[in-house]
Amino acid sequence: MNQKKKKDFCLHTYCNPLSLPELPRGTDDWMNATHGILGDTGKPENVTGPDYRSISDPTVFYENGKWYLYPSYGMAWVTSDFEHWEHKRTTPYNPKYSPTICRWRDKYLMTSWCCPLYVTDDPLGPFTELGDFMMPDGTPFVPGDPGIFADDDGRLYLYAVDCPPNPDTFEGFGLRIIGYELDVENPRQVVRGPVTLIDMDPVNKPWERHGLYGQEIDFGWCEGPHMLKHNGRYYLIYAAPDTCDASYCMAVYVSDVSPLDDFKPQKRNPLTFHRGGIVAGAGHGCVEHGSGNTLWAFFTIAAPYLHRYERRIGMDRVDVDENGELYCPIGVSDVPQYVPGVSPAKLTPDATPGALSLCAAVRPTASSSREGRDPVYATDENNLSFWQPADDDAEPWLECDLSGSFAVGALRVFWRDVGLDYAKGVLPAPVHYALQGYAHGAWFTILDKMDNTAEMNIAYDTFPAVPCEKVRLRFINERGGLRTGVIDFTVFGLSAKRMEDDA
Repeated sequence: MNQKKKKDFCLHTYCNPLSLPELPRGTDDWMNATHGILGDTGKPENVTGPDYRSISDPTVFYENGKWYLYPSYGMAWVTSDFEHWEHKRTTPYNPKYSPTICRWRDKYLMTSWCCPLYVTDDPLGPFTELGDFMMPDGTPFVPGDPGIFADDDGRLYLYAVDCPPNPDTFEGFGLRIIGYELDVENPRQVVRGPVTLIDMDPVNKPWERHGLYGQEIDFGWCEGPHMLKHNGRYYLIYAAPDTCDASYCMAVYVSDVSPLDDFKPQKRNPLTFHRGGIVAGAGHGCVEHGSGNTLWAFFTIAAPYLHRYERRIGMDRVDVDENGELYCPIGVSDVPQYVPGVSPAKLTPDATPGALSLCAAVRPTASSSREGRDPVYATDENNLSFWQPADDDAEPWLECDLSGSFAVGALRVFWRDVGLDYAKGVLPAPVHYALQGYAHGAWFTILDKMDNTAEMNIAYDTFPAVPCEKVRLRFINERGGLRTGVIDFTVFGLSAKRMEDDA
């Protein structure tokens, strides 16, 4: 390993959950489930639960060197390198759940959960409402968890979740994924469908079973259809069994016939799955092409602490095996991975940075803690617990002894907003923080963001690797009325001895 590789092994990487600026407000308790874009309506007085933030159900596409991400609760986020994201507010802004967008001729079509169809000349809007979808007999409808797909022959398709009026699957309950073909001259108009593409069957498909360990064999859920065409084959990606569980995953059906016919489950299901840790679950999302004809999965991570639908977003590489089935060559990751454009065209398990979490399960020390919010909760790899310093601790610190010498090249901090209250003007605000290292008997600064102006709920920073025996996180506790907790703190790196041996 040369000197440049020794220092730069974490540069040009990302880490799950994704570090996105300005996460939107969670609005689940007052979603309008019937019709229309929600917009920016405020929280009703009868909703008394705590304020929280959430982001989920991503649709993503790559065009002209840029990635566009459209999640639930707000739109949109844009990047050209996956190291710097920009939040570009669209009009309308809050799509409720599951926005979907596709290129249609020289325009873009967009819809979302139980919403009409919209059109725009620019992927960032503004979006103009075209109206509800129409069945062949003229009956209007709005789809649940929609997905729009434009085939390369110009034909248009719509996918959605549906509950049959008289399900005969099991104990009177059933969900299915359905599809429609749309009129290319009037994309609101259905010309074929609905066609049943996937019938939920948790008895025979374990990934659809409800419960963290799939224990509910007679009950499940399916949702979030998304269509990918790759090398002439159609891949229908969908999610199961519950967005609240760490068993949340995505699975795949395939067809070599058409976007509406002859779909069968692939053998390598589920596609994305990660039961536990900071990256808990890998459900409702999409798989899309990136540079060099690479494939990337974007998925929803469950983090239901303040609300059962509190969530975050992750991503990982996808490949195609010798049987034409999708799979994740390194699985769902919770350590640094190379960003698109740097990631090798053919990804193998050893074509990764190799950096590991150095703070996981370490019992840290801290400047202070509130009762029941002990420092150990910052390193227990659980996104439902957190450390919180005492209220009068103005500049708290958290320290981990790494029990050895390591080359440290990246930092991830998952912050907890304590006391978030939009009505009172206690709003998300940037965290001012710094990372220190200790080696050869002295402390030194690795990263100084005490003047940070970017509001990031999850901070991920990379830097040329430095040898450390201990690391210390420092930050300013109060920020605009908020107190700051730490859901997860870790640095990533490699054994210093291993690096010396490889040099």
